[in-house]
Amino acid sequence: MKNTPLRVSIVEDDNTIRETLRSLFIFEEGMECFSVHSNAEDALMRLNGTYPDVIIMDINLPGASGIDCVRQLSQRCKGTQYLMYTVHDDDHRVFEALKAGANGYILKSSTPDQILEAVRELAEGGSPMSAHVARRVVQHFRPAQDRSNVGDAELTEREHGVLGLLAEGLLYKEIAERLGITTGTVKQHIHRIYEKLHVQNRTEAVNRYFGR
Repeated sequence: MKNTPLRVSIVEDDNTIRETLRSLFIFEEGMECFSVHSNAEDALMRLNGTYPDVIIMDINLPGASGIDCVRQLSQRCKGTQYLMYTVHDDDHRVFEALKAGANGYILKSSTPDQILEAVRELAEGGSPMSAHVARRVVQHFRPAQDRSNVGDAELTEREHGVLGLLAEGLLYKEIAERLGITTGTVKQHIHRIYEKLHVQNRTEAVNRYFGR
């Protein structure tokens, strides 16, 4: 288990949002703010050699876009996870960001708890997405039939329920609250679901859920 704090960098041009995020990670136990950047060029110049665990990346930056920044950074810091953080949830931006190397995509309307959980999920190998974004991804891959294609995986009734909520874009904490169980129990269910479906992350599980 990782004993050192989770190092988070922030690339955001809005001063207020940038400082709010910086404060969030400064005061969160088990995390630290590794660096802050107001544009892609500064991030590309300063993040060179030593890299954070997670980079929160705004898309609509002055100069080079956040998508371009992720595309370039992902070529040199393979172990870093990228969380797009933006007001945009249109299909083009979502898929361009994911193709560039982003591992998660959340909206700026997300609460502090949702941001922290998204960062933790990224660090654990997941692919967090805000509910609206997840629905767009699901709709893009969704086939004509409207039924799940995971029956052959022998999921339990509870696991089907957890997977359905995961497909809606809910975070672990929200699933726990909906089902009246602990976040730890949700993680255990999701771990078993991934094993049974032979998938590695939320996006692959959602694709299986909708029969792709």
